[in-house]
Amino acid sequence: MSSSSSICSSSSSTSSSSSSSSSKNNNNRRQRRQRQKNNNKRRISSSSSSSSTSSNIPTKHYKQQKQQQEPDQNWDKNDLLTKATSARAHHTSTSIVDKEENLHPMETLLPTPPPSPLTVPQHLTSSDEARVAEERLLAAKREGNLKSVMSEFASIKRQGYILSEQAYAIVLESHACLRREGSPLTQMLHVYEEMIKSNSLYASGNTLSILIRALCKRDIEVQKTVAMLRRQSDRAGNDQHHYNDIASLQLEGNADKALTLFNTAVQNECVNELQVDVFNQLLRVFSHHGDKESALQIYHQMTVNTMPKTSITFAALVNLFGRSGDIESARHYFTEFITMKESSPCCHVYSALVDAYLKCGLVEEALYVVRHDMPTAQVKVTTIPYNAIIRHYCAHGDMDLAKQLVATMTVQPDSSSYGPILSAYCQTNTFDKATGIYNQLIKTDLSKAYGNLANYALLCLKNDRSDKALEVVEDMRMAGLEPDAVLSERVVIYFANKEQVPEAISALQQVMEAMSSRSLQKALTRLTQAATQIVDCVMRTNDGRFAPIFTVVRTIVSASSSSSFTSIPVSLARPLTYSYRHHSQERNCVSSPRDFHILYEAALVLTEDDFPFAEFVLDLVSTMRTSDNGLVLSQDVVLRVLSRLQAAGNTQAASEWKAAFDPQSLSMALCPNSSASQEQKQQEDIQKSTADALSKDVMRAVVRGETSDAVSILRDQIVSVGLVPSPEPIRDAIALTGKQGHLDDAQVMYTLSIQAFQEHLESQRAQRAIYMATNSILIGYAQQGNMVQAKQYYDQIKKMGQYPDGNAYASLLLGTAQSASTTDEATDALIIYDEAKRHHVKPTTFFYNVVISKLAKARKLEPALRLFDEMQRLFKLTPNAITYGAVISACVRAGSEAHAVRLFDEMLQLQRQEPRIGPFNNMIQFYVRQQPNRERALGYFQEMRRRQISPSAHTYKLLMEAYCMMAPYDMDKAHGLLKEMQDKDHIRPQPTHYATLIYAYGTSQNNVEAAQKVFNQISMVKNNNNNKRRNNGDEEVVYQAMLDTLIQNDRLDQAEKVYEQMCRQINKSSSPYIENLLLRGYGQKGMVNKAEALFERMSDDKAGPTGVVVREPSTYEAMVRAYIDNSMVGKAKSILDRMVRRQFPEKVVASVASLIFD
Repeated sequence: MSSSSSICSSSSSTSSSSSSSSSKNNNNRRQRRQRQKNNNKRRISSSSSSSSTSSNIPTKHYKQQKQQQEPDQNWDKNDLLTKATSARAHHTSTSIVDKEENLHPMETLLPTPPPSPLTVPQHLTSSDEARVAEERLLAAKREGNLKSVMSEFASIKRQGYILSEQAYAIVLESHACLRREGSPLTQMLHVYEEMIKSNSLYASGNTLSILIRALCKRDIEVQKTVAMLRRQSDRAGNDQHHYNDIASLQLEGNADKALTLFNTAVQNECVNELQVDVFNQLLRVFSHHGDKESALQIYHQMTVNTMPKTSITFAALVNLFGRSGDIESARHYFTEFITMKESSPCCHVYSALVDAYLKCGLVEEALYVVRHDMPTAQVKVTTIPYNAIIRHYCAHGDMDLAKQLVATMTVQPDSSSYGPILSAYCQTNTFDKATGIYNQLIKTDLSKAYGNLANYALLCLKNDRSDKALEVVEDMRMAGLEPDAVLSERVVIYFANKEQVPEAISALQQVMEAMSSRSLQKALTRLTQAATQIVDCVMRTNDGRFAPIFTVVRTIVSASSSSSFTSIPVSLARPLTYSYRHHSQERNCVSSPRDFHILYEAALVLTEDDFPFAEFVLDLVSTMRTSDNGLVLSQDVVLRVLSRLQAAGNTQAASEWKAAFDPQSLSMALCPNSSASQEQKQQEDIQKSTADALSKDVMRAVVRGETSDAVSILRDQIVSVGLVPSPEPIRDAIALTGKQGHLDDAQVMYTLSIQAFQEHLESQRAQRAIYMATNSILIGYAQQGNMVQAKQYYDQIKKMGQYPDGNAYASLLLGTAQSASTTDEATDALIIYDEAKRHHVKPTTFFYNVVISKLAKARKLEPALRLFDEMQRLFKLTPNAITYGAVISACVRAGSEAHAVRLFDEMLQLQRQEPRIGPFNNMIQFYVRQQPNRERALGYFQEMRRRQISPSAHTYKLLMEAYCMMAPYDMDKAHGLLKEMQDKDHIRPQPTHYATLIYAYGTSQNNVEAAQKVFNQISMVKNNNNNKRRNNGDEEVVYQAMLDTLIQNDRLDQAEKVYEQMCRQINKSSSPYIENLLLRGYGQKGMVNKAEALFERMSDDKAGPTGVVVREPSTYEAMVRAYIDNSMVGKAKSILDRMVRRQFPEKVVASVASLIFD
């Protein structure tokens, strides 16, 4: 896939699915539109006379005239929905400028999945299918959850969409960014294999770069993990499990796979598309493996393709040849780096040379580099080269020289300076010297020193300094480290072997307290073995006393969660029950219900014939009766004990047992001949439990994107067998299915559920369940923009005497915004808000997010701030990152710096969640466009970097504007950002970035030739990449920038030629902003006839055929200006009349009216 094509496919463009419909469907739509227009004419005929006189009314009276011409705006929600459903069409485009500003508006941040196409896939063109698939995958990727991406990927394939190379690249990039660290790349490689099996696709340089980076990163992970496992194996005494894990990791062969992909890039002649970091990562990997042949092959491709070589390149090469013992070659590449004109002193290249000398046994030369060469070259000396020399000394048994070097270091030693010396002393069993080094080590940062601490703890045990070993464990805990399973077991067993029972129990508790719950679960097997040794010691030396044994078992059980118990091993259960029976004087240590639970679990584990189970459990019952808590025991244990007694045929013990506990809770187990009503009640309970579990399975299937499976479970396993689905999971399943765009499946689920609710539930419960399901199906249709169906379910809810919930109202607002009749989304938002408030609907955070975002878009700051305050003060709702993004957007759009900065700082102080990219872009944009201040704009960008928030394409566009649209201009830096976005953030430059440069040269600096050069450059890139896609609306921004440049610089004739070129080369969207420029140019030149012809070629019908440009308020303003510039006031007033009839927001119309009457 060409780079240009990638640019095109990664951006959002106007939907053109109607272009693939049959001519018959087109005719039907035209007929419906004509009937609609006739109806509209009849509705406004009564007000036509007043409209005709509007041109004689001054500006201050136009509102009164507008009220006479249009229906009463104080409609309720039903009227608003009628308005939204009166036209089948939906918004198709907004301003090109708005579109690029809205790359991160609050609409895109709302927590709803992207709408799937309302038509089935086969009605889309292949290019549209690919685009829709890409947009859905990008939306899933933005959720930051790999499972969501793969679920959407599977759903798209099931629906038969055509997948482009870019779509596969999005999935692969998601794996690279979102996979859990330490997990293999098996699934990612399967996706790639699937892609290359497609006859129509091949991997571009971008896709191969994604894969190679991921494989290199995984190879480094494997190298580190293998090294760690080897160290653990040494401490554990050559554990076979570690060897098996190491072998499994090495079999992944990530480096070989990366090289295969690199060779594919060479064969496909796209190796020049790989980024420099890809070459460097490959060199680093093969340097570590000592694979000279592969590394030199990669370096050769860097050279022949004139790829820039960096310090990382030469550090890898120097390391490679040092590792292979070729010091001359290592020096050669070091010298080549030093003599590079662009090179600057770099510590890690010098460190690589130090390491190379050490690998070749040239210690003095390595010391000379650190002590002489680096200071002379003004290279900052760090601990890295010193530590390499220290490791070399220790590996050769020269610990005294290592300590001397530490004492003479020109920088502060760190844990990696002392660690090798400590490890060497531990290996030679030199306790006193090791202790001296340990005392120095613990004064440093210990976060990466676990292995050395563990080695020293084992040395302490070896030298019978158990007290010191426990001190090391405490030092670990204080440093945020955890003792591993091997060390913990060794410490505990040391005391057990010494028959020091209290100390052993204390050590067991100490190591377990220092471990996280996850580490405890991993270490449980070894800890249990250690606990068994303590118990064995008690049985041998303390006559099997109950108290210490119970303490040990209770400590082990505490490793499980508070709500469940780890199965007690027989090795602990047997001595525990024995000691309880034979040491009754120590039973007072059993007090809580959990303690008794442990004893019952121990008894249930034992199956020996000689164990008196019945006697034991009944004895426990007697003891429980006298305890503070009485007979408190889980029903699960009660039934299991009863079952055990009945299975043994011990009816007397079973009767005593069941008499001790609540008979009602045991009715089924205790009374086989129970009454019919009791049996029926139990059967109903079983059915309800089964239905609950299956209903949750329905929801899980929907979450996975497997909606057809969800329907099958609901139909075949619940409804068809007479069960009743649980309302809450089914409510959520229907809503999520609709949000995902699977409206047919959502409708089936709704119908099945309603049928079951009506047949099996009593009236009140059925009404509540039906309301929940209906509310959910309304949400699905509304969020997909199908307002006709949404209105039907809205009416059904009203017939029930209820109203939609807060989320449903928010979804209705999203849906009405897509209606062709919607021209004022902020007003619609307030109408919906007022109705919800009037009917006491409990609002949600999602509801406020939608309403505030609509107000922000309309620059209505005061109501946005009022609602932001209200949600917290009245309804105790907590704003999330999306809420803050919406209200900050309102502040920025309204130009309120104080509010924007205050709310942004407040957002950063919240620790609940990490901020998103949108608010940062809003603040940068504010200081770029509204209150230009380059320093402050860059300050917000640096804060993004500090928080590790990845910039977007729009972020880079704003940064380019900061350098090229603000004086003093820095065009070199602006151009340099095109490369930086690729190198640092893997973002391919888009047409909007080139448009920014054109605007800067052409409109800010009036340098038409420079603007033309950039325009020609992007045209050349497109042609070189053989981009045949003509429906790429993003290229319009480039044409718009060039047209604006030419018109502003009085070159209207050239502008007309560029416009004709654009119409030939791309399928233009319905956006009018390019035509607005021509209207302005024609007006300034007095070419009113051309302006009129262009204006009349446009349409007010958003449901018009593809390719027709739709007039926006700015279009009317441009035409009015053209008339005013040529003293044609009467015609300007007629355009204003037409604008009033479009029912645009009052402020918008008033601003145009002021051009005529002021």
